[in-house]
Amino acid sequence: MTIQDLGSLGELVAAVATVATLIYLAAQIRQNTTAMKAASLNSLHDVQLLTRDNERYNALVLKALQSQELTAEERLHMVERFFTIVRAFEGIWLQQELGAVSRDQFDEHLDLLRWAFNHEAARRMWSQLAPTFDAGFRAVIDAEVLSADAPPIRMMLAFQSLDPHWTDPSTS
Repeated sequence: MTIQDLGSLGELVAAVATVATLIYLAAQIRQNTTAMKAASLNSLHDVQLLTRDNERYNALVLKALQSQELTAEERLHMVERFFTIVRAFEGIWLQQELGAVSRDQFDEHLDLLRWAFNHEAARRMWSQLAPTFDAGFRAVIDAEVLSADAPPIRMMLAFQSLDPHWTDPSTS
C-alpha cells in the first residue's frame, strides 16, 4: 500500500467520521428542541398556577372585584402579583416568537390577560409597568388585549355556557 493509498483511506475514514458526527449532532439538536418545548409547556402551566393556586391573591381579586377598599399592603401585593403574571406571559410570548410554543397555545392563555385587563385597575398598573416590558410584547398587549377589536373572552363565554345566569363581576 502506497502513501497515496493510505491518504485516500484516511480521507475515507474522516468522511465517515464527519457523517457520523453530523448524525449525532442532529439527534442531539432534536432532543434539545423537544426538551425546550417541554419546558415551555411547563411555563404555561406555571402561569396557570400563579393565577389559580394562590388563596391570598384570589381573595384579593374577589375583594377588588366587589369594589372593596384594599389596604396599602394588599394593593402592593396585587401590583407584585400582576407584574409577575404579566412577566410570565411575556416569557411565554418570547417562547412563542422563538417557536418553542405554538401561537395557538399562546392565544389560549391570552384570555386570562383579556379578563384581567378588562378591569380599570389592571389598565392603570399596565400603564405604569408597560415600559419595563419588551416592545414586541407591548404591541401584542395593545393590539390583542387592550384594543376594542380583541376577540371575546372565551373563559367568560365558558362560564356563561355552564350557567346562563352567570355574569362577569367585572362588568357589573
